[in-house]
Amino acid sequence: MAPRSRTSSKTDRIVRDEEVEVLPPRSTLPLDWNVVVPTVASGLVIGFVASLIVGGGGLIRHAVVGVLGMLVGQGIVRLTGWRLNTGYSFLDDAGMAVLGAILVILLARFIA
Repeated sequence: MAPRSRTSSKTDRIVRDEEVEVLPPRSTLPLDWNVVVPTVASGLVIGFVASLIVGGGGLIRHAVVGVLGMLVGQGIVRLTGWRLNTGYSFLDDAGMAVLGAILVILLARFIA
């Protein structure tokens, strides 16, 4: 059987199967604290703002609701295309995250 070849991202280079190295999966989860800490910190602020609007409390609850709100807010943006237009991308993202956090709080109250 003749060896197969694969094309690389560079169109002028062909990579043979013998040159491809398959690495085993990692046994640990790579965790980048430079991403996690700002995400949780902004989630805490967003959860606090959302709880000021609809009520609620607790430091951990603010952080969890804020991070979930960021995910829901970005999901709303991707699904519907709705976006706040303040002129500042950070405020646009934060506003959609607060809206998502409010929806998370209301949904949790509806379920409970």
